[in-house]
Amino acid sequence: MVQQENIPLTGPGIGLTFLYYFSMTVMIVMFVGSRSAALTFASPELRQYSIMAGLVAGIVGSIVNRNVTIDVAFENRNQFQTRFNQKLAEIGFELEEFAEETTDDSPNPEGEEVYLSYFRSGLAGWFAGGVYVVMSDRSATISSRAINIRRIRKLL
Repeated sequence: MVQQENIPLTGPGIGLTFLYYFSMTVMIVMFVGSRSAALTFASPELRQYSIMAGLVAGIVGSIVNRNVTIDVAFENRNQFQTRFNQKLAEIGFELEEFAEETTDDSPNPEGEEVYLSYFRSGLAGWFAGGVYVVMSDRSATISSRAINIRRIRKLL
C-alpha cells in the first residue's frame, strides 16, 4: 500500500483561475451577443468579441482571485494569533468559531497544528473569500485569494 504524505490543499492556482474566468466570460458574451439583433451565434465577430472579453476577464481574474499561500515565522504562537486576529479584524475578517468535535477540554498543546478560518460577514463575505491558516509551533501558513494576501502582507 502506498503511503500518502500530509500535503495541505492550496486551492486553485493561476491556470485553473484563468480557465474559469476565460470560459465563463466567453459563454456569457456568446449568449448575450447571440440574443442581439445584429449578431448571430455563428458570426465570427461575436466569437472575436467573446474571446477578447474572455482574455481580459481571465487575466484580471487570475491576478486578483488566484489562491496564494504565504509562510510567516514567529516566536510565540499566542501573541502572534492575538495580533493576527486584531489585524484581520481591521480589514473585516472574523475568526469562525467551530464547535469542538473532541471531548478534550484541554487547550491545544504547543506542538500541535491549529487550523483557523476567517471570513467577512454579510454580502462582502460572499465575494472576498476566506482566509485559512495552519498554525504550527513557530510558523503559520496563510492561504487566501491574492488580493487578500496582499492586504495581509501590508498588515504584518
